[in-house]
Amino acid sequence: MVAVLWGITITALLVSALLVGTTRMSMLGRDTMERVRARWAARAGAEATIATLAYHTQYPMADDAYALVRDLEAVHAGEVSGGTWLIQHVSGDTSRPFAGPQDEHSKLNVNGPYRGYIDVMFGPLAWGVFAAIEDWIDEDDEPSEFGVERDYYLSLDSRYEPRNAPLQSIAELELIAGIEPNDIRGEDWNLNSLLDPSEDDGDETLPWDNESGILDGGWARMLTVRSAADGATQSGAPRIWLMATDAAELIERFDVLGVELTEEKAESLINDAVGGTLDPTVLVTSLGVEPTPADPNQEEEESQEIIWTPDEVAVILSETSVSPPHRRDWGGINVNTVSSETLYAMYDGDERLVEALLSLRTRRANGLTSLVDFWDLPGATQESLAQLLPLFCTDSSVFSITSRGRSDVTDEVSEINLVVDRSTLPVRILEYREN
Repeated sequence: MVAVLWGITITALLVSALLVGTTRMSMLGRDTMERVRARWAARAGAEATIATLAYHTQYPMADDAYALVRDLEAVHAGEVSGGTWLIQHVSGDTSRPFAGPQDEHSKLNVNGPYRGYIDVMFGPLAWGVFAAIEDWIDEDDEPSEFGVERDYYLSLDSRYEPRNAPLQSIAELELIAGIEPNDIRGEDWNLNSLLDPSEDDGDETLPWDNESGILDGGWARMLTVRSAADGATQSGAPRIWLMATDAAELIERFDVLGVELTEEKAESLINDAVGGTLDPTVLVTSLGVEPTPADPNQEEEESQEIIWTPDEVAVILSETSVSPPHRRDWGGINVNTVSSETLYAMYDGDERLVEALLSLRTRRANGLTSLVDFWDLPGATQESLAQLLPLFCTDSSVFSITSRGRSDVTDEVSEINLVVDRSTLPVRILEYREN
């Protein structure tokens, strides 16, 4: 009897242990499956966004600068079997997130020639900080006045060397002397352009934040290193490199967009590009200049002057490039998507100009589709446009996507962050992270 009782007891213990283990394995398996579902829901959102970018690259709407933005908003949320996705970003000093990915062209490119605006946007900077940024990017190891170079960084406890080349990520600014991680990230510690729970809970968890419900994105909310010029065209065809083309190809491309181009103008455009005298800013500003009357005393060939029309200049800007495809220039700021906060920071003390820019894009339901449209600014002159045009563009090629997938059963969340460039097809993924 005692042996039987012991046997029943041991059997019961074994069965109980097996039941507990099986239950735990079942819960672990379910959680793992839900994490997989959440991840693939996030991936589905990213793929839907990439597909939309690819479609607008191949089939653009040349007369509507906001068509891509609207279609990206249309796919910012969706569902798959067992899960959903949501793609949002925070821009400016607002608590309401915007639907769709973050436009990298809505920010100032630090690698570009106009990074001097950093001193205005986030000034007054600490002594020597901007000089240190310049020394980090330039190609030599000679420190500029007030700057630091290789010797300084090698003297630190955790030694490293400056890149002496363009920055590869916005977080790399944190390595530069005088710049702290808080300067770059603010409260957005993971640089996903979203207000996470840990970034809005005061001092309960890192990072420290003001618990205001509004994300302080630091410098990263206004700066980028990703935007690139000479992106997708208004025709949907690959951009023409003027150093390797002929008049027939140019005439055919203009004809696709309904603009007639003479062979003389096509040859002149190619010659100017090869000779290094073709300047997009000059093309646009010259539209406001009356043609010089021909001198009857000059020979006919010498007196001829190429006069470009607004439609022709718009096509030149949209379809051609003087830079090779593998070495594109740094991108400008998209006047259609840049935040008012960024504009006011850049033009501190010139609020009238900012209001004019914001009013111009507000008055146009379809936005500005070409830099030629800048002539509609109140009081626009050659001089004022010559200051503005090199900074701005009217379309975007590079986007940051933060896609959050959520499982239906356990609310498991997975996040995918990627940066993509739609300039050419297929769309290229420049950066990929999973959380």
